[in-house]
Amino acid sequence: MKNKLINFLTTELSAWPVLIIAYYAITAKPTGQWQLIFNLPVSWLISSYLIAFPLLLASVPKLRHNPLKMRSLSVQASLKYHSRLNERAKRWDDEMNLAIFLLERGSLMLFSEPLLLFLMSYRSMCWLHHFL
Repeated sequence: MKNKLINFLTTELSAWPVLIIAYYAITAKPTGQWQLIFNLPVSWLISSYLIAFPLLLASVPKLRHNPLKMRSLSVQASLKYHSRLNERAKRWDDEMNLAIFLLERGSLMLFSEPLLLFLMSYRSMCWLHHFL
């Protein structure tokens, strides 16, 4: 139970920056002023964040792991020769990996509703094919 709660919270928090940026892009006035409004794109965004994104990651656990990892050549060379000279490059790689992770999770969150609908329809067709 505790692990499921931690997984749910980390899932929600990993897509939080993209939710804020997308909400601001949808609702901001041309002057840049923040607005609190509720319309169809905002409802899609919120339902995708609260419902579809956690369900998608729960039904396809392979999506939880980030396949895109960056390691620069200088870090690879320092690991090969057991050198500690490239600590700054390691930190930059960590920052880039975090940015890539947030971008990947955010784009997955934005497209989670259509992906979840496709997955549900595919599984229901397989289930019907199995029983017919």
